[in-house]
Amino acid sequence: MRPRSGIRGLLRSGMSLPFVMISAIATEPSGAAPLARDIHVLALNQVGYESGRPKRFTAPLSPDGSVFGVRDGSGVEIFHGAVQGGIGDFSELRPPAGGEFRIELSGGDLKAGTSDPFLIEADFWQDRFWQPAVDFLIDSRSVTGTHPSAYGGCPWRDGTYYDAILPALVLLYRADPGRIAVMPRQIDWEADKRRVLAPEFKFDSNNPCSEGVMDAVRKYYTEFEPPAAEAPDVVKLIHWGAGYYLCHPATKDPSGDPDPQQIHSQTVEQIAYVVWAWPQLEKWLPRSFYEKCRNFCEANWAKSLEVDKWWDPATYLTPAQLLEKNPTGGLLHPYKGRHAPGHSIVPNLLMHEVAKRDGLADPQRYLKAALAEAAWCVEKLDWSDPRTTKGQRMSEHRTIPNLVWLLRHYPQEAPPGLREKIRAWAEVAASRSNNMWDFRRYDLEENWTIPKLNDAGNSAAAPAIFLAASWVAGDPALKQRMQQLAVSHADALFGRNPRLAAAAGKSDGFTGIERTWPQPFHKNVCARLELCRASLDSMPGTEMYPFNPEGSYRHAEGWVNYGAAWCISLAYLEFDARGSDIP
Repeated sequence: MRPRSGIRGLLRSGMSLPFVMISAIATEPSGAAPLARDIHVLALNQVGYESGRPKRFTAPLSPDGSVFGVRDGSGVEIFHGAVQGGIGDFSELRPPAGGEFRIELSGGDLKAGTSDPFLIEADFWQDRFWQPAVDFLIDSRSVTGTHPSAYGGCPWRDGTYYDAILPALVLLYRADPGRIAVMPRQIDWEADKRRVLAPEFKFDSNNPCSEGVMDAVRKYYTEFEPPAAEAPDVVKLIHWGAGYYLCHPATKDPSGDPDPQQIHSQTVEQIAYVVWAWPQLEKWLPRSFYEKCRNFCEANWAKSLEVDKWWDPATYLTPAQLLEKNPTGGLLHPYKGRHAPGHSIVPNLLMHEVAKRDGLADPQRYLKAALAEAAWCVEKLDWSDPRTTKGQRMSEHRTIPNLVWLLRHYPQEAPPGLREKIRAWAEVAASRSNNMWDFRRYDLEENWTIPKLNDAGNSAAAPAIFLAASWVAGDPALKQRMQQLAVSHADALFGRNPRLAAAAGKSDGFTGIERTWPQPFHKNVCARLELCRASLDSMPGTEMYPFNPEGSYRHAEGWVNYGAAWCISLAYLEFDARGSDIP
């Protein structure tokens, strides 16, 4: 919908507006052309599938017994199956040479349907998504990226203290350092320095929390030793993000967060990942950088030794307390994803390892804190309350994977009942995913997705969560279901959903997307993510489930927090493919 006058005219002119005003106009539902109901519809991952993983599609209109055939590029049928419960499963198909394929579906009174073309590849997630994930984080950098602004005042435009971008980059690097090392180099540290420090450079300060941003950027480029010129972009991004935070550590989430500007515990915890990964990073980064990062963590760690007050479910709002039709600002707790329970557990374990490695004082205090926080989660969290799980939005990856990490690395010290607690989460998640989309519902009443909010981030985080749970599930059937759901939620991002569209607002940066998200966010506002490659923007809400593609849209704005969650899931997919433990 093109803006014409009033506020919309200001948006068209490129003028920035306060967040609350933007949110009030960015959520208008756009009508979708009715979808034909007299033909077999196939919803699948438009990009493709990994050869050795589950391969499923949804046929929302097809009766049980409808037959499908998978055909290769020459038209030869190489697999035959039947739809049951709205699902077609061709997981057993593992073509040795890979390639492009289509599915033909027929039966009953419906006209035969044909799927979008899709790939099957042995290293599908790496080959098709690692570079786009990195490209997105290159482009969305504050000041130095594709727009000279810093919405929110953090290293990435619209980033927050809880965005987990640094952990995402560290985990991606550790998942396959060799792959990262051969990626093309795009970031030129010296060129960026010259550009943003030049007298003619114009910083767009007409955004919330822009105060002090350029001071931090100048300090970063003049007081820090640079990364090695030949360092991979992932490493240069780590240097940028951690270095910026050391120069500008006190931040505030501008979207209605009641917490004031401060050095948030989750900011410090992000830096801990960099310190922990130093043995893998030191060949690319100066020792002085490491020492600054470690000193920052030691000096600001006190909050992470305690259970965050916001973890307590007693602080959560009910869905009825969410104001407005489609809120994007305000407390929104826990639905915003600001304070996922257990977010400090792994950072404490990392600092425990660092303290032992470097001979720092009292390494046991970090382990004790992690164990106490895990015990709190075991005792206080009720998985039947969806606000403790999917209600944490894209930040849910800070809970179950952290508990799994502790259990896998410290099984003797883990609090009683931890394994059973994780298994109980998996059982609840499986019970809420028994539908034709293999999609975990928010609840089994009226909400398929998180009440009122854009749900894309939860699907982006889901593969990491389900895979982590699968590693300790115990029961083979439950483990298999976790593996299926890990893939199905990734598939949902790229077309296996009621709108039959990818979550990306444009195909730029991706390959193989047939239909992008049909309602783009307004240009030249907030984080300007339309200028970034491979942004994940929006997904169907409850209004489109179980199959109502003409249903209304939700807020269509992407978020760097979604990109971080997706990056973490890509790392976990690689950990799982290698059969390796979390490093």
